[in-house]
Amino acid sequence: MSDVYGAISDDAIQRIINDTHVKAPFLFNYVAPSIRFVQDDAGRLVDTEELWVTCSPVEDSPLDGEVPRFTRMQPFSLPGIPVKLPYCIQIIDAALDFHPGNIIALPPELPSPLSEQNFSMSAMVQFGMACIPDKLSALQPIPNLAKHVWRLPVLPVTELVCFTLNVFAFGRVTVTPENIGAGIPFDRIGLAVGGIEIVDIEPRGLENVVECYLIAMLKSYVLPKLILSLEDQVVKSLGLTVTSKLTAGLPDNPAIEENELRIWLDVKVI
Repeated sequence: MSDVYGAISDDAIQRIINDTHVKAPFLFNYVAPSIRFVQDDAGRLVDTEELWVTCSPVEDSPLDGEVPRFTRMQPFSLPGIPVKLPYCIQIIDAALDFHPGNIIALPPELPSPLSEQNFSMSAMVQFGMACIPDKLSALQPIPNLAKHVWRLPVLPVTELVCFTLNVFAFGRVTVTPENIGAGIPFDRIGLAVGGIEIVDIEPRGLENVVECYLIAMLKSYVLPKLILSLEDQVVKSLGLTVTSKLTAGLPDNPAIEENELRIWLDVKVI
């Protein structure tokens, strides 16, 4: 017997995702910022400041001051271009579907119907890339900027070239045993992406490269931050310090079944 049994439907998860999109926008907006030039009244360059350029506007969170609007990314370099380039990756819309699946229609490249204990997810992902203009003087109205632009830490732009992709993925729940101190065991529940597909990108090699980077971003940035954020919200709302361990001896714990995520826990409340 376990101390606690809980279940949450994919409909409820969707409401959490929508709420988190508003309250924690940094989990959905990844930006390598550009820079903006600050001039005095005489038009002389006196300073630079960061400019967070995105494709779609990002509203301030209701928790303004507690959470950032963006997750900072590092600008990237291209061979032959001596200045680094800003960009953005924005998750505009996202959905999650638990086995057996009744929300998301997966593309033929991914296994369908869903295997037991699997989930699927879909997202509309917007990318914005900086483009170097033919005339560098068009970047900013600063005299003699063109000959100094390559010395800047990042290319100064005020807009990006944007495009949107429809992304589909499937995966499963993972459990990672950890120790939170004083010999207290803890099971961290996460999500592992099993496969990802981007619809209608040609040629195939380009699609493979984009999918590779998206999987890396999901594993390194999105999923860990989202899981930690949700854990933190639960603890704050309860006002308790809780240590839990998944109940042993069950065939699947956590279990994804009947459009729900189900979990059995042995819990200690301090």
